[in-house]
Amino acid sequence: MEKFNKYIDKIIFTLIAISFIILILSCVLQVFTRFVLNNSLSWTEELSRYTFIWSNFLGAIFCTKKGTHAIVTVITDSLGKKKKNVLNIIVNLIVAIINLIVIIYGFNVAYAVRTQLSPALRVSMSFVYGAAPFSALFILYYSLFNIIKGYKSFIQEEGKND
Repeated sequence: MEKFNKYIDKIIFTLIAISFIILILSCVLQVFTRFVLNNSLSWTEELSRYTFIWSNFLGAIFCTKKGTHAIVTVITDSLGKKKKNVLNIIVNLIVAIINLIVIIYGFNVAYAVRTQLSPALRVSMSFVYGAAPFSALFILYYSLFNIIKGYKSFIQEEGKND
C-alpha cells in the first residue's frame, strides 16, 4: 500500500510541478508580449487561467495527503488523543462523502460540456471541468486512507487504555 501511495504521490507532485511551470511561463509570455512587443497573445491568459485551476485542484490532493489544509485547531487542541482520532475519522468521512458527490456530478458536468471548446485554445471544456472530479477521486482515496489510518490509531489507543 505504501509503495502504491508513493507512486501516486510522485505522479501528483509531477503534475503539480508541470502545471506551475506552464502557469509561470504563460504569465511571463503574456507580460512580455503585452508590454515589450505591444502585441498581446490571445491564448496565454486562457492557458494561465486553466493551469491555475488545475494547480489548485492538484494542490488540494497533495494537502489532503499531507494533512496540511488550513484548519482551526481551537477545539482539537483541547481534546485528548482518542477524541482527536474520532474527530479526525469523522472529518475524513465527511470529506470522502463530499468528494464522492463531486466525482459523480463533476463527471456529469465534464461530460455535458465535452463538445464546448474554449475560445482561444480551442480545447474541450471537459478538460477544464474535469479538474474537479479528477482531484476529488484522489482526495477520496486519501480520505479513505486517512480513515483507515485513524481507525488503526484509535484501536491502538484503546489497547493502551485497557
